[in-house]
Amino acid sequence: MVHRTHRGSAKHRIPLLALIFCAVMLMLAVSATGRAAASEALTETSGEPAEKIEDPFGRESPRAMQIGLFNVLGSGDESDLAPYVEGANPASETSLRQLRAFAAALDNSGELIPRLGLPIAPEGSLTDGLDRDLEEIGSLSLESGTVPILARRIETDAGTAIWQVSAETIDQVPLDNFSAAVDDPVEPGRGDIMLLGAPLSAWLFLVGLGLALFTAIVLGFKLIIRRLGLDDQRHAHPVAAILLAAFPPIALMGVYLVLERLAMPLGAGLVERTAIERYSDIAMGFATVWLAWRLAGVVNHLLNRWLRQTDKPAWIGLSNFVTRLFRLALVVVAVATFLATFAIDVTTGLAALGIGGIALALGARKAVEDIVGSVMILADKPVRIGDRCRIGGIEGDVIDIGMRSTRIQTLSRTVLTIPNNVFASESIENLALRDRYFVEQRFLLPYDTAPDKIERILTAARELLEEQASYIPTVCPVRFEGFTPSGFQIHIRCHLKAETYVQGHFVEERFLLALLRRLSGMGVSIAPAAQRVEFAGRPTFMRDAVGVSPDMREGGD
Repeated sequence: MVHRTHRGSAKHRIPLLALIFCAVMLMLAVSATGRAAASEALTETSGEPAEKIEDPFGRESPRAMQIGLFNVLGSGDESDLAPYVEGANPASETSLRQLRAFAAALDNSGELIPRLGLPIAPEGSLTDGLDRDLEEIGSLSLESGTVPILARRIETDAGTAIWQVSAETIDQVPLDNFSAAVDDPVEPGRGDIMLLGAPLSAWLFLVGLGLALFTAIVLGFKLIIRRLGLDDQRHAHPVAAILLAAFPPIALMGVYLVLERLAMPLGAGLVERTAIERYSDIAMGFATVWLAWRLAGVVNHLLNRWLRQTDKPAWIGLSNFVTRLFRLALVVVAVATFLATFAIDVTTGLAALGIGGIALALGARKAVEDIVGSVMILADKPVRIGDRCRIGGIEGDVIDIGMRSTRIQTLSRTVLTIPNNVFASESIENLALRDRYFVEQRFLLPYDTAPDKIERILTAARELLEEQASYIPTVCPVRFEGFTPSGFQIHIRCHLKAETYVQGHFVEERFLLALLRRLSGMGVSIAPAAQRVEFAGRPTFMRDAVGVSPDMREGGD
């Protein structure tokens, strides 16, 4: 158990979300550019023959081949393009001229199919209407019309099946239309500066201009909302709360959608356009996940508020649990989609979960027990959010039932966090689930009270109980129990109607105050509880005490 003080949840800030967004894009770009390098390093360091020889250029599938083709387009060296073109020979000037013309056609009027639209399987798509060894990966807009960019699967001398741009596609690019690029090639090393798989100009366009526009739009929106007095989300109208939550993600989607459409009119080449399009799609995907995340939180908040207003707090825990599960599934789907964008086969990872799941279950046994415990708590409903309960000798109000733990605010205003597997196995006393409040009180009358007066006191107490609107008739609710060392004992034992724990305290308090007034009017005084101690003979400490007279030591009074 963890005993800690309660802290309020911090609000999300725009700069923090922007940093998270940039970190996600950076991580994914690093994984994309590092994949080919890792593959090449693996083949260089492995001296033993492998059963399956991996292609050092990563051309095993149409998607992987397109990624490698894109990465070499911005280098400015047409010889880097040769491994991705069927029949290309970097030692032949004629072949190099064709490669320059093809690169220029791609840069001026080429379009690549989005990566997620290409198959990641080595055999490609078998249902696209093309031959089994052909796959369309893009298109060229030439004077003669639109020419599809076809990739062909061929067998290398080493026995590895790879994909390359077909020779028929290269032959359809006229050299005369791109004479400037063919006759005046870019010197190697003078191409675009590539940063994490994209030109530096694309990064400046995306991160600099994109985030600047997004920040300006959101800050302007917040200023307008604050001027209108609609920034208090706790008491906002449901429609206003949904709009406040949805605007930042929608603004992010709109900004990068506009930037993607402006890439070609602004004269961006294929490398820039493709990078802008790909990372804009990632940004819009992030915005979609962000939108769903925020809407789930707002809907859950509005639902919880409605459940409290309609006195149905039992469903609050279930609502919170479903919201957390939805957000978890949202993150899993988003991560799988991002990995697929960079040609990382997520099916292999899902298959590995069969073994990894067992190891995870063994290593995270307590976490799994907590999740199962939360399901048991939500299904059995021993307590609800807002209920006062007593568990392990600690009394407090349930403020949250999460996937891992349950939080209880104690009477000293601290927050006690109990793991759900512990909470579900403990004896829980729900002080809020009651239809009546049990009252049990005892008081003493002095020994000089006459029997007739005791009888009148009993009758007055019973009549006072019957006058209470909350009294539930009970057999002999007020009784004379007999003698105690301090006086005659009167015992009150009954039930009062009370729907909540706090209300029970109030009805008991009102009854006891009325009883005191009735007894005071009858001139009855309540005897204090006391205990008389008598010694048989002189205690040893008195006989031996310093300063005690000899007569007392001899036993005299």
